[in-house]
Amino acid sequence: MPFISQNKLEEALVRAVKSPATAPDFYRLLLESDLLVLGTVEGQDGSEKFSLEPGGQLQLVTGENKGEKFLPIFSSLARMQEYVKEESKYLSVNGRALLDLTRGSPVILNPASEYGRELTPGEVEQLLNPMAPSAPVALTTSDAFYPMALINALASVFEKHPQVQTAWMIRIGIGDADSQVQPLVGVETSGDMAALVADIEHAAAQDAPGIVFDVQRVDRTRPTGMAGALLQAQPFYRRGGAVPGQLLN
Repeated sequence: MPFISQNKLEEALVRAVKSPATAPDFYRLLLESDLLVLGTVEGQDGSEKFSLEPGGQLQLVTGENKGEKFLPIFSSLARMQEYVKEESKYLSVNGRALLDLTRGSPVILNPASEYGRELTPGEVEQLLNPMAPSAPVALTTSDAFYPMALINALASVFEKHPQVQTAWMIRIGIGDADSQVQPLVGVETSGDMAALVADIEHAAAQDAPGIVFDVQRVDRTRPTGMAGALLQAQPFYRRGGAVPGQLLN
């Protein structure tokens, strides 16, 4: 069944997949929009706005993916019906409130749909609190779906190398269209690149194991290799503070 957007959030999701630079709009709407979640509130029928009294019981239905439990959430009734094939009770909850309520749980938006999004507990935490010390990097970069563990590991290394000014990340596919896509990190620095790469590799092995990526120095005055493509992306790191206009409101 072709994917037909039901609301502004789904329109933003499709745009983010096709044009990663628009990802900030998707994440903003994810927090602002009402989402659907399978479950019930004690003493209430569900499907409508609900209130949870002190001591009240909220029961949410989880799913399982590769042996791991997750919370399925949906951007519309149509997306939920793609996942649930029988009549089920559900709740409509503001996105920010729902993610705040379920902190610590892996979340999948539209798990049976052509357009969806997996959110790890760390990504949820950064969405809700982008300025937290444990999540020092703005969530939004040129890529809608990038590895947050690697992003945070890189930011920690960059903070220890004062010569690093800016960093970008794009995804590169090597070979045909079905080949594996991996991150390419561009770093603007006047320091020792070999020492920086060694620290990056050490941090990545420890905090983001299994992620294959490449690193390239970026010289704005003489962009070589993939530097030109990197410079067209929004930076995910800039010394001295968050990237202007990139933090979620």
